[in-house]
Amino acid sequence: MTNGTDLKVARCCWRKLRVKVLVATSGAEALQLFASHPVDLVLLDYHTPGMNGDVVAEHMKASQPDVPIALLSADEGLPESALKWVDAFVSKSESPANLLQVVEHLLDLRFLFMPLDHLTVGRGRRAA
Repeated sequence: MTNGTDLKVARCCWRKLRVKVLVATSGAEALQLFASHPVDLVLLDYHTPGMNGDVVAEHMKASQPDVPIALLSADEGLPESALKWVDAFVSKSESPANLLQVVEHLLDLRFLFMPLDHLTVGRGRRAA
């Protein structure tokens, strides 16, 4: 998320869920954080400074295809090519409760299909 208000709202919501949040303000910074930290889920704004979120998602999926990515946008009707590398699209006009449902669903699927040797006791969920 790149908008200052979006970032403040996101931090508040994620703290309540007790997840560690990594925040990037550009596509390049998002890729750097993704490469240098373990991540369980990525939320990307389509209009990310430096490169659109779909391009960021493509780079992320090339290196870690098992990490779910949700693309957010205030735009309605993104081109189908923008959705190729993401696991979910959430319109910013939808309720925060819907976004939380999507996040929980993607995390549930990730952990459902994760090999047991990747699970560790006490591991917290992280979102970038």
